[in-house]
Amino acid sequence: MKSRPKDNVELEERAATGVIRASRFVRNYARTQKKIDIATIKLIHKEIWKEAWAEIAGEYRTENLKISGSKLLLPHYSKVAKLMDGADRELEKRIDVIDDNCRGKIIGFSTINDELIECIDKVVSLAAWIHHTITYIHPFREGNGRTARLAANLILERYGLIGISVKIEKENKNTYRNALAQIDRMKDYEPLKNLIYEGLADRYNGVVVKYYPLPSDRK
Repeated sequence: MKSRPKDNVELEERAATGVIRASRFVRNYARTQKKIDIATIKLIHKEIWKEAWAEIAGEYRTENLKISGSKLLLPHYSKVAKLMDGADRELEKRIDVIDDNCRGKIIGFSTINDELIECIDKVVSLAAWIHHTITYIHPFREGNGRTARLAANLILERYGLIGISVKIEKENKNTYRNALAQIDRMKDYEPLKNLIYEGLADRYNGVVVKYYPLPSDRK
Protein backbone atom coordinates (compact mmCIF):
# COMPACT_ATOMS: atom_id res chain seq x y z
CA MET A 1 0.00 0.00 0.00
CA LYS A 2 1.25 3.46 -0.81
CA SER A 3 1.98 5.96 1.93
CA ARG A 4 -0.65 8.62 2.58
CA PRO A 5 -0.75 11.56 0.16
CA LYS A 6 1.25 14.46 1.48
CA ASP A 7 -1.42 17.04 0.59
CA ASN A 8 -4.78 17.52 -1.16
CA VAL A 9 -3.11 17.99 -4.53
CA GLU A 10 -1.52 14.56 -4.34
CA LEU A 11 -4.78 13.12 -2.98
CA GLU A 12 -6.71 14.36 -6.00
CA GLU A 13 -3.99 13.19 -8.39
CA ARG A 14 -4.20 9.70 -6.95
CA ALA A 15 -8.02 9.81 -7.03
CA ALA A 16 -7.90 10.87 -10.71
CA THR A 17 -5.68 7.88 -11.45
CA GLY A 18 -8.14 5.80 -9.46
CA VAL A 19 -11.02 6.93 -11.68
CA ILE A 20 -9.10 5.67 -14.72
CA ARG A 21 -8.50 2.37 -12.95
CA ALA A 22 -12.18 2.18 -11.92
CA SER A 23 -13.26 2.93 -15.49
CA ARG A 24 -11.28 -0.08 -16.67
CA PHE A 25 -12.88 -2.15 -13.92
CA VAL A 26 -16.34 -1.03 -15.10
CA ARG A 27 -15.61 -1.87 -18.74
CA ASN A 28 -14.31 -5.32 -17.86
CA TYR A 29 -17.08 -6.06 -15.37
CA ALA A 30 -19.76 -5.00 -17.86
CA ARG A 31 -18.59 -7.70 -20.27
CA THR A 32 -19.04 -10.47 -17.71
CA GLN A 33 -22.19 -12.21 -16.54
CA LYS A 34 -21.50 -11.21 -12.93
CA LYS A 35 -24.35 -9.73 -10.95
CA ILE A 36 -24.54 -5.95 -10.70
CA ASP A 37 -25.51 -4.98 -7.16
CA ILE A 38 -24.56 -2.61 -4.38
CA ALA A 39 -21.49 -4.74 -3.61
CA THR A 40 -20.35 -3.92 -7.16
CA ILE A 41 -20.82 -0.21 -6.47
CA LYS A 42 -18.60 -0.56 -3.40
CA LEU A 43 -15.95 -2.23 -5.57
CA ILE A 44 -16.05 0.72 -7.98
CA HIS A 45 -15.50 3.12 -5.07
CA LYS A 46 -12.67 0.94 -3.78
CA GLU A 47 -10.92 1.06 -7.17
CA ILE A 48 -11.03 4.87 -7.09
CA TRP A 49 -9.71 5.31 -3.58
CA LYS A 50 -7.60 2.30 -2.63
CA GLU A 51 -4.31 4.08 -3.42
CA ALA A 52 -5.49 7.58 -2.51
CA TRP A 53 -7.36 7.08 0.77
CA ALA A 54 -7.40 3.39 1.63
CA GLU A 55 -9.33 3.83 4.88
CA ILE A 56 -12.49 4.96 3.06
CA ALA A 57 -12.13 2.83 -0.08
CA GLY A 58 -15.34 0.84 -0.53
CA GLU A 59 -16.51 1.66 3.00
CA TYR A 60 -19.68 3.49 4.03
CA ARG A 61 -19.22 6.84 5.72
CA THR A 62 -19.22 7.08 9.52
CA GLU A 63 -19.99 10.78 9.78
CA ASN A 64 -22.58 13.27 8.63
CA LEU A 65 -21.83 15.32 5.53
CA LYS A 66 -23.10 18.38 3.70
CA ILE A 67 -22.96 19.03 -0.04
CA SER A 68 -21.34 22.36 -0.80
CA GLY A 69 -23.78 24.72 -2.52
CA SER A 70 -26.78 22.45 -1.95
CA LYS A 71 -29.71 22.69 0.46
CA LEU A 72 -30.20 18.92 0.35
CA LEU A 73 -30.03 17.33 3.79
CA LEU A 74 -28.15 14.07 3.42
CA PRO A 75 -29.29 10.97 5.32
CA HIS A 76 -27.75 10.47 8.74
CA TYR A 77 -24.72 8.21 8.49
CA SER A 78 -26.40 5.64 10.75
CA LYS A 79 -29.07 5.12 8.06
CA VAL A 80 -26.73 4.61 5.13
CA ALA A 81 -26.39 0.83 5.37
CA LYS A 82 -30.16 0.31 5.57
CA LEU A 83 -30.80 2.69 2.68
CA MET A 84 -28.20 0.93 0.55
CA ASP A 85 -29.73 -2.45 1.38
CA GLY A 86 -33.06 -1.09 0.15
CA ALA A 87 -31.37 0.25 -2.99
CA ASP A 88 -29.84 -3.19 -3.54
CA ARG A 89 -33.27 -4.84 -3.55
CA GLU A 90 -34.70 -2.18 -5.86
CA LEU A 91 -31.73 -2.45 -8.21
CA GLU A 92 -32.23 -6.20 -8.47
CA LYS A 93 -35.90 -5.73 -9.42
CA ARG A 94 -35.11 -3.10 -12.03
CA ILE A 95 -32.34 -5.19 -13.58
CA ASP A 96 -34.66 -8.21 -13.75
CA VAL A 97 -37.14 -6.16 -15.80
CA ILE A 98 -34.46 -5.15 -18.30
CA ASP A 99 -32.99 -8.66 -18.45
CA ASP A 100 -36.43 -10.07 -19.25
CA ASN A 101 -37.14 -7.57 -22.02
CA CYS A 102 -33.91 -6.11 -23.40
CA ARG A 103 -30.86 -8.25 -22.70
CA GLY A 104 -28.84 -8.57 -25.90
CA LYS A 105 -31.11 -6.36 -28.00
CA ILE A 106 -28.99 -3.19 -27.96
CA ILE A 107 -25.49 -4.54 -28.61
CA GLY A 108 -24.32 -3.66 -32.12
CA PHE A 109 -27.62 -2.08 -33.14
CA SER A 110 -27.74 -0.76 -36.70
CA THR A 111 -31.44 -0.20 -37.28
CA ILE A 112 -33.62 2.03 -35.13
CA ASN A 113 -37.01 0.55 -34.33
CA ASP A 114 -39.62 0.94 -31.61
CA GLU A 115 -38.37 -2.03 -29.59
CA LEU A 116 -34.79 -0.73 -29.62
CA ILE A 117 -35.87 2.79 -28.61
CA GLU A 118 -37.88 1.42 -25.71
CA CYS A 119 -35.00 -0.77 -24.52
CA ILE A 120 -32.50 2.09 -24.72
CA ASP A 121 -34.84 4.25 -22.67
CA LYS A 122 -35.20 1.52 -20.03
CA VAL A 123 -31.42 1.27 -19.75
CA VAL A 124 -30.96 5.05 -19.60
CA SER A 125 -33.71 5.25 -16.96
CA LEU A 126 -31.92 2.65 -14.83
CA ALA A 127 -28.59 4.46 -15.27
CA ALA A 128 -30.24 7.72 -14.15
CA TRP A 129 -31.86 5.97 -11.18
CA ILE A 130 -28.64 4.41 -9.86
CA HIS A 131 -26.78 7.67 -10.48
CA HIS A 132 -29.26 9.68 -8.41
CA THR A 133 -29.61 7.01 -5.72
CA ILE A 134 -25.89 7.11 -4.96
CA THR A 135 -25.69 10.90 -4.94
CA TYR A 136 -28.80 11.14 -2.72
CA ILE A 137 -27.75 8.56 -0.12
CA HIS A 138 -24.14 9.76 -0.37
CA PRO A 139 -22.90 6.51 1.15
CA PHE A 140 -19.18 7.26 1.01
CA ARG A 141 -16.94 9.81 2.71
CA GLU A 142 -15.65 11.11 -0.65
CA GLY A 143 -16.15 10.36 -4.32
CA ASN A 144 -19.91 9.80 -4.40
CA GLY A 145 -20.38 11.72 -7.65
CA ARG A 146 -17.54 9.92 -9.38
CA THR A 147 -18.85 6.57 -8.16
CA ALA A 148 -22.39 7.44 -9.29
CA ARG A 149 -21.24 8.35 -12.79
CA LEU A 150 -19.21 5.16 -13.13
CA ALA A 151 -22.10 3.07 -11.79
CA ALA A 152 -24.33 4.61 -14.46
CA ASN A 153 -21.72 3.71 -17.07
CA LEU A 154 -21.68 0.13 -15.78
CA ILE A 155 -25.41 -0.09 -16.52
CA LEU A 156 -25.01 1.45 -19.97
CA GLU A 157 -22.11 -0.81 -20.92
CA ARG A 158 -23.67 -4.00 -19.54
CA TYR A 159 -26.56 -3.59 -21.98
CA GLY A 160 -24.52 -2.67 -25.05
CA LEU A 161 -24.28 1.11 -24.95
CA ILE A 162 -21.08 3.15 -24.59
CA GLY A 163 -19.91 4.59 -21.31
CA ILE A 164 -20.15 8.37 -21.27
CA SER A 165 -18.71 11.43 -19.61
CA VAL A 166 -21.36 13.63 -17.98
CA LYS A 167 -19.99 17.15 -18.24
CA ILE A 168 -20.02 18.87 -14.84
CA GLU A 169 -17.47 21.61 -15.43
CA LYS A 170 -18.19 25.35 -15.33
CA GLU A 171 -21.68 26.19 -16.59
CA ASN A 172 -22.53 22.50 -16.94
CA LYS A 173 -22.15 22.03 -13.19
CA ASN A 174 -25.38 23.91 -12.43
CA THR A 175 -27.24 21.96 -15.11
CA TYR A 176 -26.05 18.72 -13.53
CA ARG A 177 -26.91 19.80 -10.00
CA ASN A 178 -30.31 21.08 -11.10
CA ALA A 179 -31.03 17.74 -12.78
CA LEU A 180 -30.33 15.91 -9.53
CA ALA A 181 -32.35 18.46 -7.54
CA GLN A 182 -35.31 17.98 -9.90
CA ILE A 183 -35.41 14.34 -8.86
CA ASP A 184 -35.15 15.25 -5.18
CA ARG A 185 -38.05 17.70 -5.47
CA MET A 186 -40.36 16.13 -8.01
CA LYS A 187 -39.09 12.61 -8.79
CA ASP A 188 -38.58 13.92 -12.33
CA TYR A 189 -35.71 12.01 -13.95
CA GLU A 190 -36.01 13.59 -17.40
CA PRO A 191 -33.30 16.29 -16.97
CA LEU A 192 -30.76 13.71 -15.78
CA LYS A 193 -31.79 11.29 -18.52
CA ASN A 194 -31.31 14.09 -21.04
CA LEU A 195 -27.75 14.61 -19.81
CA ILE A 196 -27.09 10.90 -20.27
CA TYR A 197 -28.59 10.98 -23.76
CA GLU A 198 -26.38 13.98 -24.61
CA GLY A 199 -23.36 12.02 -23.43
CA LEU A 200 -24.40 9.08 -25.61
CA ALA A 201 -24.86 11.39 -28.59
CA ASP A 202 -21.30 12.66 -28.11
CA ARG A 203 -19.94 9.13 -28.00
CA TYR A 204 -21.95 7.96 -30.99
CA ASN A 205 -20.68 10.86 -33.13
CA GLY A 206 -23.98 12.68 -33.29
CA VAL A 207 -26.29 9.68 -33.76
CA VAL A 208 -28.67 10.92 -31.11
CA VAL A 209 -30.99 8.15 -30.00
CA LYS A 210 -32.89 10.64 -27.83
CA TYR A 211 -34.07 12.50 -30.91
CA TYR A 212 -36.09 9.52 -31.99
CA PRO A 213 -39.49 9.84 -30.28
CA LEU A 214 -39.60 7.84 -27.07
CA PRO A 215 -42.71 5.76 -26.40
CA SER A 216 -43.97 8.22 -23.78
CA ASP A 217 -43.73 11.08 -26.32
CA ARG A 218 -45.88 9.50 -28.98
CA LYS A 219 -49.49 10.52 -29.43
